[in-house]
Amino acid sequence: MPTFEYQAQGADGKTVNGVVVGSSLDQALQDLTGKGLQILKIGLSANPNDPLAGFNVAKLARPSETPRSEAPATDTQEPVAQPLRTEQPRGPEIEQRSYVETSVVGPLVGKISLNQLLFFFRQLSVMLEAGVPFVQSLDTLVGQARDPRLKPIIAEIKGHVEVGRPMSAGMQRYPEVFTPVMLSLLRAGEEGGFLDQSLAEIANYLEREIALRNLYKRVTFYPKLELVASVVIIIAANYIIESIGRTVRLWSPLTTPATWIVLTPILVMLFLFTRVGLANSRIKYNFDAVIANIPYLGGIVRQMAMAKFGRAMGALHRGGLPIQRCVQLSADACGNEWLRSMMQPASKELETGAGVAETLQATGAFSPIVMNMVATGEHTGNLDKMVDKMADFYEEEADTKATQLAKIVGVVVTLLVCIYIGMIIINFWSSYSQGLKPEG
Repeated sequence: MPTFEYQAQGADGKTVNGVVVGSSLDQALQDLTGKGLQILKIGLSANPNDPLAGFNVAKLARPSETPRSEAPATDTQEPVAQPLRTEQPRGPEIEQRSYVETSVVGPLVGKISLNQLLFFFRQLSVMLEAGVPFVQSLDTLVGQARDPRLKPIIAEIKGHVEVGRPMSAGMQRYPEVFTPVMLSLLRAGEEGGFLDQSLAEIANYLEREIALRNLYKRVTFYPKLELVASVVIIIAANYIIESIGRTVRLWSPLTTPATWIVLTPILVMLFLFTRVGLANSRIKYNFDAVIANIPYLGGIVRQMAMAKFGRAMGALHRGGLPIQRCVQLSADACGNEWLRSMMQPASKELETGAGVAETLQATGAFSPIVMNMVATGEHTGNLDKMVDKMADFYEEEADTKATQLAKIVGVVVTLLVCIYIGMIIINFWSSYSQGLKPEG
């Protein structure tokens, strides 16, 4: 079989080079993406010991790539070479987009709303479960996509599926749209043979995320409305006071130009950090490490990560994947780069035949509750059911704490707005009492 050389980016953001043997380019691509690698370049190996190295298989990877010089045909080579010369659909590009596209332009203007993604994953899951062909389902969703930025992405994914590539091969080219959690759950379904269930799980994850965001919007809506109204009222009141010739004016930090000279760059930097900065794997790792160790908030983050890990672990184990592969993909699905880096070494240790519970415990990423459930499931042979129960427990706990935190944030924001308005009133009456009364 032909040997392919590749350059890829691992889950830790590092670039790796290597070779892979496969019956075709698409098979090699599927094997590499199944390992969580993001393919940057791939082509036929130039190894002279490979009897098929002279044939033009590399054209399938990069249409613009210059064909290799073909070896002279012989009677013994012709039967082997003939199948590789047949016309095959090339499909869309598999190489990673440029750094500017994926890490600057994409995060700034290419993000798709969670509601649009929820519709896509939910509808695709339902159609696949109903037995609708994969390509036909994607073609239908291309026409139903409301966001013009999502249409070409779905069409590109359809192109990958048409030539036999996994769906994740197209999704991984758009990290600003599809998060590592979505990709990990999708790869789990592709490898375990339960793609429709994985798509449904992604949709459920998006539903919980949307519900939590809507909760924060509800509890902070009134304080934000008060803040905006105070600025508008102060500007209007000062305009009226000035128009009738009075000298007393209402003062507010948010109506002072000097405040915005300082505040505007800070807001811009925060926006760029959340959109562009967190797209960098190293920055994301450090940020997740800080968040995971903040009192109370860190507990919520860890519980949500454990819930995602357990949900993916249970589905993968039921799908019959080797335990080390289950741990690897489940770690990728936890949603926290810092915790994922602690979990990943466990997959290598499990390849040596070590026990699941003690290996996971050695990472330091799991709580005693998780360890007890995993140990019980390992000893009773019901590991998938136990990790599912663990996921249910952590999801309920995390949702409860997240709801409490949202209400606390709402109260804190309301108190800050009250303090802000109180400062305005105190400043006005202080100025008024010092003799800055209107004349006459």
